[in-house]
Amino acid sequence: MARLPDADAVLATVRAIGRTPTAPYHERRVLSAIRSVLAGDGIGLRDDDYGQLLATVRRGRARRPLALVAHTDHPAFEVVSAYGREGIARVLGGFRGRVLEAAAGVLVHDDDAARAPQRATIDRFVPDLDHVHNSPGRVRIRSEGDLVVGQWATLDLPACDLDGDELHMVAADDLAGCAIVAHALRELAQDDVPVDVTAVFTRAEETGLYGARIVAEGDAIPRDAIVVSVEASRALPHAAPGDGIVVRTGDLHNTFSNEAERFLRAAAERLRRDGIRTQRALLDGGTCEASTFVVHGWDTTAIALPNVNYHDRGPDERFAAEVVRLSDIRCGVALLVETARAVAEDAREAWWATAGPVPEDVRDALRDEGRS
Repeated sequence: MARLPDADAVLATVRAIGRTPTAPYHERRVLSAIRSVLAGDGIGLRDDDYGQLLATVRRGRARRPLALVAHTDHPAFEVVSAYGREGIARVLGGFRGRVLEAAAGVLVHDDDAARAPQRATIDRFVPDLDHVHNSPGRVRIRSEGDLVVGQWATLDLPACDLDGDELHMVAADDLAGCAIVAHALRELAQDDVPVDVTAVFTRAEETGLYGARIVAEGDAIPRDAIVVSVEASRALPHAAPGDGIVVRTGDLHNTFSNEAERFLRAAAERLRRDGIRTQRALLDGGTCEASTFVVHGWDTTAIALPNVNYHDRGPDERFAAEVVRLSDIRCGVALLVETARAVAEDAREAWWATAGPVPEDVRDALRDEGRS
């Protein structure tokens, strides 16, 4: 029987990961937080050559392996020049539009987590397109303490505040996705059915899907694995927050693989029997890591949390926290747990029987009618 995970336990996982600051190329703290969440649960942990974390739950004889992919960065700012308490920071990742035109509060971080962040303000955006780092330009930054080149800044917004069912997060994309994957691994580690699941917590997605590209081009996961990207994607009218996790059929650039998605649908069917809602939609409000795996020929699909204020772009064209639903996160965990079981069993949806062999009496009836 499918079930939703405990709300308090899921919230604790989201907070442990979501309250950790992150930026492209500066994901060390989040990766450490994820490692702490997964430690001691019978989950195998290792790093690749690029600082990305791989976590494995393997038990019994699964028909096929499953790979879960979630990224650990979020758009941010990186100090590229400094003169005392003032400097220039380049935008890293997908902040776009008028949100960059108004002054905004940020927190300046060092890669050394022992140093406390310092408050600062960004303003005076200057366009300076840099495709390699997906940067639209640079901003002035003024801090309460001396700045150093290589420091990085995140928006000074709620890190992970709960209001009813709503979670207000500075980086729901994709720390909420990381939390879904991490909690699903913990649930699977306590299960007793055959599974073969590897999760990859990738880096530098926001600047060019770089971590996922490294994985897709390499051998970190089995080549016959079903790959599922886990994201917090732009909420759209046909994929509403609070109606369950979305089985994502495609993104801005690609449609995904039916061979992979059929396992999500089989899992969603099981959840539906037990009263747990999911959604299925094309989410073309952005590009996710599944597109990388599609390009490289993997059997790939995706799930997504409907994310209000995607990339912190508020309705008034000022920065605002991203908003996702705790209920959708719990649904996402349940869906991944059931998907792991479905992949291990090579399960099919019930409706596939209607596309199978045509009964002989129906064939005979069609033949007879054709002769008359």
